[in-house]
Amino acid sequence: MESLQALPAAGAGGAGTQALIARSWQRSIDRHGLDPARLDAPRVLSAGALREHLEPMQPLLELARLPLQWLHEQVRDAGYVVLLTDAEGITLRMLRDARLDRALRHAGLHEGSAWQEPREGTCAVALSALERVALTVHHGEHFRAANRSLTCSAAPVLAPDGRVLAVVDASALDSPDDKRSQHLVLQMVRQAARTIEDAWFLQSFADQWVLHIGSQTPWSEVATDGLLAVDGAGRVLAANARLRDAGFPGREALVGRPLRELLGIDLQALCAAAAHDPQALLRLAALPAGHAARLRWPRRRTPAPAPRAPTVGLHPALEALAGGDAAMQEQALRAQRLLGRGLNLLLQGESGTGKEAFAKALHEASARSAGPFVAIDCSALPETLIESELFGYSPGSFTGAARQGARGRIAQARHGTLFLDEIGDMPLALQTRLLRVLAEREVQPLGGRTASALDAQVICASHRDLRQLADSGAFRLDLLYRINGVTLHLPALRARDDREQLFERVLADEAAALGVVLPRVEPAAWSRLLAHDWPGNLRELHNALRALLLLADDGLVGVALVDAAIHPRGAAVAPTTPRSATEDPAQALRDALRACGGNVSEAARRLGIGRATMYRRMQRLGVAPPQRLFDPGDTGC
Repeated sequence: MESLQALPAAGAGGAGTQALIARSWQRSIDRHGLDPARLDAPRVLSAGALREHLEPMQPLLELARLPLQWLHEQVRDAGYVVLLTDAEGITLRMLRDARLDRALRHAGLHEGSAWQEPREGTCAVALSALERVALTVHHGEHFRAANRSLTCSAAPVLAPDGRVLAVVDASALDSPDDKRSQHLVLQMVRQAARTIEDAWFLQSFADQWVLHIGSQTPWSEVATDGLLAVDGAGRVLAANARLRDAGFPGREALVGRPLRELLGIDLQALCAAAAHDPQALLRLAALPAGHAARLRWPRRRTPAPAPRAPTVGLHPALEALAGGDAAMQEQALRAQRLLGRGLNLLLQGESGTGKEAFAKALHEASARSAGPFVAIDCSALPETLIESELFGYSPGSFTGAARQGARGRIAQARHGTLFLDEIGDMPLALQTRLLRVLAEREVQPLGGRTASALDAQVICASHRDLRQLADSGAFRLDLLYRINGVTLHLPALRARDDREQLFERVLADEAAALGVVLPRVEPAAWSRLLAHDWPGNLRELHNALRALLLLADDGLVGVALVDAAIHPRGAAVAPTTPRSATEDPAQALRDALRACGGNVSEAARRLGIGRATMYRRMQRLGVAPPQRLFDPGDTGC
């Protein structure tokens, strides 16, 4: 494998460049029909037309600011100006000595000028973009007579997929006749273009692992040349063009290949090697002598989802939750369109599907994002306190009340979002009061005489079938109509079609939170994770993957460890079929607790209710705490 710095870009100088210039002259005559004797200045865009080119380039222009300044500092004393054009040759930025403005404008060197072969013929900017090489067009090599006093050195800035993003150019009005005098300028132009190109690459893959590959030098630990972006599965997502100069195959042959095939080491091993020192140099056997690599961790140590159909206009907070699942994307898009339209939203889905996280994402995507997000779990508040907690109270309104009174949680959501979770567990008496608040859009505290306006987006959620509850009399039908302006259904984890990418992301999130290196998961173990039906949905997934990370030996997760994490008692447990309303509810609680070895949380999950609701029912029905139901030796399920 040759040195990364050994081979110059094709056509950068010599006979290769002369051949490119000759072909451009031929096109200028045959294809574009240009007159080389024409003396008018290059076309200049109007201010409005220039803005249309500037706006989509703002992110790149910000990254290019310092490299362009550096280049200008190197060449300005020799009378050069520095240009950055877009891929169409439109000058977006120019750095120059203001004393040269009149002469530069006469030569067409200013912002908005268009350096395009169909109009200007052979010129450095157009030819560099067309051929994707760094080159100099010197004096009489320019096609049009108006440009033949110029010397121009240009280099393209390439996107990770090989497209031309921009062109960096250094031009002078006067220079020696010998073209060789431009060699050093061309090298500096190429360096500035490469710096911008690498900055764009790193920003484009900020949420991925990026491997910097370069040669070690006496004045630097490693001079980065090659860049590889790698996803959470260890597959190459993108590579910069200079890797090819080091003996790697072209970009098209690299993308999608496992890292192990290229370097003889997988991502997990690289992470383990770099975990204790993010700046550590990795000397890999597959690299040439004198070369090393450095691993840059993702910005959030979270791999991006696998490529999927674009979700146009979806807020980042919602897009992150939607992932690659079509059903989630559809629900997120529907919800986003409804925000701020005066409708109350109802989220339905199994326990653990992320209803509160979805509500928070809706809050972030709304015009109320600067206001508070107030979440209330209706199943976790004692019935004796829920009214004062929700609505607040005035001073002295009841025994034990605070002297100054208290604002209720609903009032605290002013200018923000009020999220009522597990609203199906709200007592009927409170449902009546909440209905009045939602209907009149005002809140009156207990014992108070004045009401305050309800100025909040209201989002409710429940894992229960509220229509069935309403039919049975356990939930007010008029309240149901009031809270479900639109109902959004969140899919169960087992129904999501992006589970593999979701699991990778959650595993990386949990590893970062715990401060551990991502382990290697055996293929059979990964298949076992994907095949599990995840009755506890995302909540169960987070717990299981956290356990895998903490219990993995030697950075390896096998089938036995997965089985232990997803079936803690050594065997799969089929979900219990809910008992009918005619059966004894107290006995149903006892049976569920006995079947789960006294684990209240597990029993609640199997009954399809929240943990707090489980405790309230146990107290109301006189069911003894689990340790008094059976002997400690009774392992149940």
